[in-house]
Amino acid sequence: MRRSTTFTSIAVLAALGMSLTACSSSSSPKSSGSGGGSVAAETLYLEDNTGATAFTEDFNPFDGNSFGRTQNTDSLIYEPLLQYNTLNPTQAPTPWLADKIDWSADGKTATIHLHSGVKWSDGSPLTSADVAFTYQLVTDNAAANTQGVPKAASIATPDTSTVVLTFASPEMAGAQAIGNQLIVQKKQWSAISAPATAVIKASQAIGTGPYVVDAFGAQKVSYKANAAYWGGKAKVPEVAVANYASNDAATTALAQGQLDLAGNDINNVLTSFVGRDPQHNHLFQTDAPYFPAGNTVALLLNTKSPTAPALADVAVRKAVSAGIDRASMASQCETNYELPASSSGGLTLPLDQSSLNPATAHDLQSGSDVSAVRSLLSADGYAKVGGKWTKGGKTISFTIIDPNSFTDYWCDAKAMQQTLNGLGFDVKVNGDMDYNGWNTAITTGKYDVALHWGQGTTAFQRLQFILDSTLTSPVGQPSAGDFSRYQSSAADAAVKQYQNATTAADQQSALNALQQELSTNVPAVPVLYGASWYEFSTANFTGWPTKDNAYVNPTPQDQSYEYMILHLTPVK
Repeated sequence: MRRSTTFTSIAVLAALGMSLTACSSSSSPKSSGSGGGSVAAETLYLEDNTGATAFTEDFNPFDGNSFGRTQNTDSLIYEPLLQYNTLNPTQAPTPWLADKIDWSADGKTATIHLHSGVKWSDGSPLTSADVAFTYQLVTDNAAANTQGVPKAASIATPDTSTVVLTFASPEMAGAQAIGNQLIVQKKQWSAISAPATAVIKASQAIGTGPYVVDAFGAQKVSYKANAAYWGGKAKVPEVAVANYASNDAATTALAQGQLDLAGNDINNVLTSFVGRDPQHNHLFQTDAPYFPAGNTVALLLNTKSPTAPALADVAVRKAVSAGIDRASMASQCETNYELPASSSGGLTLPLDQSSLNPATAHDLQSGSDVSAVRSLLSADGYAKVGGKWTKGGKTISFTIIDPNSFTDYWCDAKAMQQTLNGLGFDVKVNGDMDYNGWNTAITTGKYDVALHWGQGTTAFQRLQFILDSTLTSPVGQPSAGDFSRYQSSAADAAVKQYQNATTAADQQSALNALQQELSTNVPAVPVLYGASWYEFSTANFTGWPTKDNAYVNPTPQDQSYEYMILHLTPVK
C-alpha cells in the first residue's frame, strides 16, 4: 500500500503530464518468469498500490488525489530546490534547483540561490520569477501548500537567479518544507485560478525534471528520459508505473519479475518475494524488521464528527488508545515489519529518539489495557448497558474507514473493531472505497476514525500534521493537516514557539510541549512505527539504496523516487 510521508494537502497525506496514448489493457507489463526476466530490460517498472481501479489523467502537483502524488512520481517532472535524506536527519541537503538557501540570523529571511542552466521541458529557462511565483502560490492557497511551507510576508527577486523570502516571524523550522517545495512554471500556472483542484491534463505538464511523460493509460503510465535535462540525461531511459488493485496482485507481479520497484506490505516477504529469486530480489536490510521505520501510524479521531459525537470527549479518546492491542496488530497484520508504538507523544522511534520527551517515553502498553479502559470510562460517567459503554442512552459508536485493498490496514481495522467491541465499544468498519474516496473523506472531515500513516520528514512536521489547527478547515472543506479537527491554544502556541525558536533548546521545549499535548488530549492515537516499504530487483537495474548504502530513504515519496532513480544504471 502507498505510505507517502510527504505532506499532501500541509498537506498532507498532489503530479505530472503526458501526451495521451490509449493503454487500457490490464495485462502484466513484463513477461512472467521466476528469474525476473523481462522483455523491456531498460524500462523500470514501479508500483505504488493505492487500490484504485484505474489511473486518472490529472497531473496537478498541488492536488493530493492526482496521479503523480498518489504514485509518488511528482518529481520525475516537477522538482524541489533541495533533496533530503530523511533516514539521516543530520545530513546536509543536496543542492538541486537551488545551490543553497541562506538564512538570516533572526530566522526571518531565506535567500534562495538558484542553480544556473536549468530549463523547463518546453525549453524556456527557470528563473527567480518561477520560484517566487510558486512560493506566492502556496502562501495564498492553503489547500495547495502540499509541503507545509510557512507563509511569506514578502517575496523579492533581486535578479533572475535569486529569490528572497521574508517572514513576519522566525521560520527556520520550515526550512525543509521550503527546500522540498516542487516548483512550477509561472507562465503556465498564473492562468490557473484554483491550483489545488485544477485538473492538469497530460499535454499541460511542464517541469524541470529528468523525465517527460511518454504515454498515459488507465493501467499503465510511462515516462521517457528528458534528453535536455539540466542534470544530464538519466541512465534509466524509461520509467513505467503499473496499476494493481491490491497488495496481493502487486506481490504476485513482484514474484514473477514484472516489477523492479515497489513499496508494499508483503506477507512472508522472505518467502514470497526474496526467496523466489534470491540473486536479484532484495529488501533494504536482510535482518528483521527488513524495512526502516519512517513514520508513526496513527488512528485519527475526528473530534468534529457529527456521526460520532463521543470522540469529542478526551476520556473516550484515551480509552480507545488504552483498549487497542498494538502488539496483536503488529504481529498478525503487519508481520512484525511495523513495531508497536511505545510513546504516546507521537514521534517515530528510533528515528526521532533525540527529540523524544522523556515524559512520554515507553508509556504505551503494547497490549490492550482493560483496566485502564474501565477506569477512564467509569470516571467519565459511562456504565455498561447490554455489554456496551453507555452514557445518556448513547453508546461509544464510530466507524473506522480504510480501503480493503490496503490489506494490512484493513486487517488492522478489523482487529481494532474486534478488540474494542469486546471491551464494550460500538465500532463498525468500512473498507468499501478506493484511495481517492478515502483520502477525500479524511481531508474534508467526513469520517469518524481512520488509520493513517504519519506525515512529514522531521519530528516537528510529524507533530504539526496532527496538532496545528491552522492547517484545518471546516467540515466539508479540504484541510492541509489536523484531520482530527482538533483545536488547542496550547498546541498552537507550541507550534508557534517552535517556528519562532532560534536555539536548539527552544525547539526541544516546543517539541516536548507538542508531545505532551498529544499524550494528554489524544486527538490521534499512535499505533505502530510505520515501515518505509521498499522491495527491489537487481535483475535489470543496479545502484539501489540499502542499509549499507543508505543514500536516500527508499520509502514511496516524490523526491526520494527521483533521487533514487537517477542513481540507477541498467544492467543491459
